[in-house]
Amino acid sequence: MKRIAIISPCNFPVPSSSSGAVEGLITRIIEDNEKYKKCDIDLFTIAFEENICSGFSNTNLFLVKLPEYIRIIDRVWNKYHRTVQGKSSKRFLDRLIVNTFLNRLNDIDGEYDAVIIENMMSTACELVHSCSGKFDFPIYFHMHNDVDIYRSPEHIRELVRYGVQFISVSEYIKGQILKQDKNAIVTTLYNGVDLSRFNRAKKAGEDNTITLLYAGRIIPGKGVKELVLSFISALKQFGEEEKEGIRLLIVGFSDFDHGYEKEIRTLAREYEKIECLGQVGAEEMSSIYDSADVVIMPTIDEEPFGLVALETMAKGIPLITTNSGAIPEVVADGALIVDKSSEFVKKLTEAIISVVMDREYRKSLSEKAFDRAHQIKEFDLQNYYPSFMEIIDEQKLDSEDLISVIVPVYNVKDFLRRCIFSITSQTYSNLDIIIVDDGSTDDSGTICDEFAQKDRRIKVIHQDNMGLSGARNTGLDNVSGKYIFFCDSDDYLRDTALELMLKKLKKDHADIVACGISHVFDGSKADFDNTERFTSANPGRWSGHESVIQMMRSDNVCTVIPNKLYKRELFEGIRFPLGAKNEDEATTYMLLYKAGLVTYMPDDFYMYYQREVSIMHEDIEHRYQHFLEASLNRIKYFKENGENDLEEHSRITLLEWIKYSYRNIGDNEKKKELLGLYKENINANNAPSVMGKKKKLALLLWKYTQY
Repeated sequence: MKRIAIISPCNFPVPSSSSGAVEGLITRIIEDNEKYKKCDIDLFTIAFEENICSGFSNTNLFLVKLPEYIRIIDRVWNKYHRTVQGKSSKRFLDRLIVNTFLNRLNDIDGEYDAVIIENMMSTACELVHSCSGKFDFPIYFHMHNDVDIYRSPEHIRELVRYGVQFISVSEYIKGQILKQDKNAIVTTLYNGVDLSRFNRAKKAGEDNTITLLYAGRIIPGKGVKELVLSFISALKQFGEEEKEGIRLLIVGFSDFDHGYEKEIRTLAREYEKIECLGQVGAEEMSSIYDSADVVIMPTIDEEPFGLVALETMAKGIPLITTNSGAIPEVVADGALIVDKSSEFVKKLTEAIISVVMDREYRKSLSEKAFDRAHQIKEFDLQNYYPSFMEIIDEQKLDSEDLISVIVPVYNVKDFLRRCIFSITSQTYSNLDIIIVDDGSTDDSGTICDEFAQKDRRIKVIHQDNMGLSGARNTGLDNVSGKYIFFCDSDDYLRDTALELMLKKLKKDHADIVACGISHVFDGSKADFDNTERFTSANPGRWSGHESVIQMMRSDNVCTVIPNKLYKRELFEGIRFPLGAKNEDEATTYMLLYKAGLVTYMPDDFYMYYQREVSIMHEDIEHRYQHFLEASLNRIKYFKENGENDLEEHSRITLLEWIKYSYRNIGDNEKKKELLGLYKENINANNAPSVMGKKKKLALLLWKYTQY
């Protein structure tokens, strides 16, 4: 059984039958989980007396206690950001939530299979900061509302960098997320209603009395004033008979008669055909809906989903609404949509008149609305839990999950058997092993053939010497697998490497999984002794874009091609440059950049053998130019793709490599050449600032003083 954590917004208690839409959906998840029993759920929610704690055998409730002074501070802080600053905000409550989460995490055996944070992005940012590099579980942010101070562009970009995956309530919200960061991974999970509770409304379209209904908050963004003005305008165009049979009912006035509500009441008071009601209970509201002939939803603000619209359609009530946010994708042809972009009152007036005056049109809208709501399975709340689990579930292994392992071979007879045996002995056996003998002049080719005769998974390709890039490209041209892994012929793997990396890829929904690397030195008495960790001991998860930065600035993802499990499609249009001795530097960044999500697991599955005659130990004077060429091409690549930050990071890498080469090369002519190249690639205008002012100044100073 999966172990997951759900972190509620902590505005209202969960589970509860009387909270907001988000809390209702969380409650639905834990209720359905009692039936399906797929998860052990840890639910983090605000402490209220209303919390319903009994009756759930698969959900543990962790209550976040909010002191009154924190509540007051957060209210003041919220007011400040909404009225003065207007930028990203966070709550002091977020720290309390994360502390409660971390305390629970320290108590459990192992880690979560998934963590879902509901609708409060400031909480998500607090959590990823606290967990990054320490814990290794996929995080999902479920976004129910549009971009605002608690779901800001800055927050979105930050979560994307940390490899957080998004769940949106509509394609509209998905678009809003991608508008802020094109690298976001977003899956749409529509809100829904329990269609078993929605029968066709009794009255709609059946007599000559027409009741128009608005139900919701009385605020400017809902277009209530525009609705009243449009109704008044329509009344003036009706004859006396039509006026007698029509009324507008507005439900949702609060107990606080603030300015906007007072304005609406004042307008309505002059017309007896407009009736204003306060907020009503669910049972009474159901009766009011049943008495309505037309529901009007004149939303001006962009709706993230349009739950009221869906409920109206599910009852088969004709609906007039606007092209706000997600409403058009929810209602389609099941409603009359009014364009709010210009002359809104005039267009809404025309819509009211057309629906009121044409009974057949009302019936047609009613039928289309009812059919659409009841025929689209994503709108049925009965399907919500299975759809939710499908998103966060670990992707299942199947017979098509073939891994192609490419092994380039050239004159490595003393190490080759160990390499191939470590691959054929993997606990994951669904392998397509492609060994490319790149013109070996020792017994390497014979050894390859011996293994192929014993293991039908092995395919050996003998070719004239083309170098490491050419051998890898030949392997790529002959793969059959859904996934690709490279292993250099003097290196080797732990026996669980491919199994655990594939499981990690499936669990995280990643495109690339990198594992830890250990150096193995001459004189080892056994396959895994005398090793030295080369990569970071901390786990990580990033967007493809951020993983390129990690490759250049840290010791986790690394530039090397081996140690990574790739989805095959990443290599479409990408091959290794022939003749280059830094082919990894020339290629890895493009694969990472194409990836949606990159995961690093620190387990040292890849044994990187160190020998004095290997390519990487060749004199720097013979290979520095290959690195420089690869670095210049990387700068060009990101410049052409409009990635300014990646271009700057690549320029820093180039400049640092020039400095390193300059300090380690004895040839004065080559040093002079390197200094000239350095000066060509930095000036006051293009000096990279992505790593801060101090780094920028240091890079500029080296141009004049080679310290």
